[in-house]
Amino acid sequence: MRIVFWGTPASAVPYLDVIAAAHQLVAVVTQPDRQRGRGRKVKPSPVKQAGQESGVAILQPESVKDTQFLAQLAELSADVFVVVAYGQILPQQVIEMPAKAAINVHYSLLPKLRGAAPVQHALLRGLTETGVTVQYISEQLDAGDIICQQSLAIDQDDNAATLTARLTEVGTELLAEALDLIETDGAPRIVQDDNEATQAPLLSKEDGIIDWRQPAQQIVNQVRACWPWPGAVCQADNQKLKITQARVVAAQKHREGDCGSIVEIVPQQGLVVRAGQDAVLVQEVQPAGRRIMSAPAYLRGAHLQIGDRL
Repeated sequence: MRIVFWGTPASAVPYLDVIAAAHQLVAVVTQPDRQRGRGRKVKPSPVKQAGQESGVAILQPESVKDTQFLAQLAELSADVFVVVAYGQILPQQVIEMPAKAAINVHYSLLPKLRGAAPVQHALLRGLTETGVTVQYISEQLDAGDIICQQSLAIDQDDNAATLTARLTEVGTELLAEALDLIETDGAPRIVQDDNEATQAPLLSKEDGIIDWRQPAQQIVNQVRACWPWPGAVCQADNQKLKITQARVVAAQKHREGDCGSIVEIVPQQGLVVRAGQDAVLVQEVQPAGRRIMSAPAYLRGAHLQIGDRL
């Protein structure tokens, strides 16, 4: 089949290999080059870089409604559009353009967690299971009929980066299965139950600010969900501190002290911070402008002691 791939981040790149292995990749649509990294240099998206290596046409419209872009897209005579974390919502005119289908790979068990950040919200909510869905694209976000799904258990140590990587392994296999079904006209259409839908909107920097009045489990979920972006952030030693790894500690030993105060420093493990319920053992951190380090390594240079507040 002739396939146009739509995607932008690094997590979308493995899907190009799946398509190229069994079908004809005729073009890649990705976001325009943007300023990226600390130097704010203009750089291409990871999907553009991968597409250039494949030698296929690269399209980078500012808007998917641009008339010149739509004309280019129509000339490709695609059988299928495959969308993985592209970054814009496709209008009905584009959805109806391919001969067979426009499909999307989404990292949740739809109709649960519709939206741009399903991985992060699965972790924020403390779910023990999520998955991947391949669906037909509809104008309503993530509400299209389902072709196939596969569940995946969430590990206790998963953060947004590791869970995304594991879901990508599932997703690439599931996409290959869906494309085979579409090619033989055997792909089902399983209608979603909108009454069961939940939402997973993009996170903001504010979502990473730690409120120590929250239960310890919620704070640990926040740490996992917000890594690598926006990071779970507090103030320590008069500077911003990102917490990158933490776990819940039962409250029996840590009932004294205000929420956010250091109640224990555990050698070789880290520092214990009082939460609204139970306490948080901070195991790994990233001080402002520095590398990630273990909490014990950080404490050797920080001016923190029991009773200080984060």
